[in-house]
Amino acid sequence: MGEIVTFEWMLWGLMVFLNGGLLVLLLYRRNHRVFPSFFVYVLLNFLQCFILFASYKIWGFSSPASERMAWGTQFFVTIARALAVAQICHRVLAKYRGIWALAKRLLVATAVVVLLCSWAISEGSLHFAVLNANRGMELTIASVILFFFLFVRYYGIAVDPAVRTLAVGLFLYSCFYVLNITILEGRLHDYARLWNVCGTLAFVASLLIWNWALWERQPQTTFEPEMLSDDIYRTVAPEINERLKALNEHLSHFLYVERKRS
Repeated sequence: MGEIVTFEWMLWGLMVFLNGGLLVLLLYRRNHRVFPSFFVYVLLNFLQCFILFASYKIWGFSSPASERMAWGTQFFVTIARALAVAQICHRVLAKYRGIWALAKRLLVATAVVVLLCSWAISEGSLHFAVLNANRGMELTIASVILFFFLFVRYYGIAVDPAVRTLAVGLFLYSCFYVLNITILEGRLHDYARLWNVCGTLAFVASLLIWNWALWERQPQTTFEPEMLSDDIYRTVAPEINERLKALNEHLSHFLYVERKRS
């Protein structure tokens, strides 16, 4: 315990305070019903703080047992983060059922590939398997959020300010985590303490962003598909039909050529 300096303890206390405040805020504003996966993620983070505190007190900060406890709990926290990101995407894209069906499959497939690749390159080491899995998942989370922002901007999809701010906090922390853990892998022993401090600072920044985003109660979202008005439908329907007709002719010609070749 003496190995952890005063600044780290102060930072740790601030992180626990903000994490607990975010939990209370989610419950008080009833936003845990709007973002249940995010609530579970915040709760797991809060519980992880006390688990790690107990392990540091029992086994010491740099003991192998404490390291295994830290990496083991971090794996489940990262999975919860991924589910929270998936829920944010679902909240915005669920009304577009076809798009969400494709996005959901891509998210699951990416997560499975990342976990399998992480284990394959770890050479049987649980420590490096968890290290690579966490980095891969955080990189996936950052990529998904970046694509999400580009997608909603390109198609002009309305996004609630709170949802956007939550996504920004998740994106910033994931980007920093990938960079931080890459440096840790190259300088595993020399960088360990600085890595812990920098990671805590990044998470404190994200907690501040999330507390600000969820200060007000968020409305429930209905996921019914948006329908065009009759006037707009009559205006755009002929153009859509012409495009579908052209696509059908191209596909028919392509299939005809393929049948002739076979």
